[in-house]
Amino acid sequence: MFYAVILPPFYLFRPRNAVNIAFSAWTLNPLLRLFGFQYRVENGQVLLDDGPCVVVANHQSSIDFIGLMFLWPKYLRYCSVLAKKEILWAGPFGPSSWLAGVEFVDRNNRSNSTATMKQLMNKIKEKSLRLWIFPEGTRHMGETFLPFKLGAFRLAIEAQVPIVPVVFSSYENFYNIDSKGKNSYWRSACVTIKCLQPIETKGMTLEDDLQRLAELTRKRMSDAYSTIRTTSTTNDEKKC
Repeated sequence: MFYAVILPPFYLFRPRNAVNIAFSAWTLNPLLRLFGFQYRVENGQVLLDDGPCVVVANHQSSIDFIGLMFLWPKYLRYCSVLAKKEILWAGPFGPSSWLAGVEFVDRNNRSNSTATMKQLMNKIKEKSLRLWIFPEGTRHMGETFLPFKLGAFRLAIEAQVPIVPVVFSSYENFYNIDSKGKNSYWRSACVTIKCLQPIETKGMTLEDDLQRLAELTRKRMSDAYSTIRTTSTTNDEKKC
């Protein structure tokens, strides 16, 4: 919240430009290291392509934000995030995120969300924007992923840009915040971020390929999720 107050004046030089998110990450990362997480990125070179794409990732917790900030300066640069509209009202963080270039969608209003996705498609095609989406639609920490919503895949097919799957290893061994205050813990850890090979959508159509694309992406991500695991930094310092 402190950074959300002091950074907006810098965003005014390029309001609503996704480059602001990379700038935010550069300034935030020294502070975010205090939370005790380290990150190991596997196959990160797939994110270095400057071409437009839709990045999809599993969504376990609000601390995913720390991992996103770790990735941004080196791997993502000109990339925005699709977030639910409710975050706009999260104190100074909401307006600051909007000014930084985060894209918001109203999930409760179909016509508005459709219009938003159409605008995003144009940005992706015309400005080579890369867009990060959590296709599960809500936070979920478990052995399997929730069913993927189709918005990210519809957008990729309509824009004819690749889907780039990214998988964060499980947080279960080191992080749990129970709403009732029971069985809560937070420990230092090493998180693996595995970037999978892009899935091309050129030639795909919504009618023939939308559901298949979503299922294919989910399976590849689920397979990767099951093969990677998180260990504490005390046991895995060298790898991180």
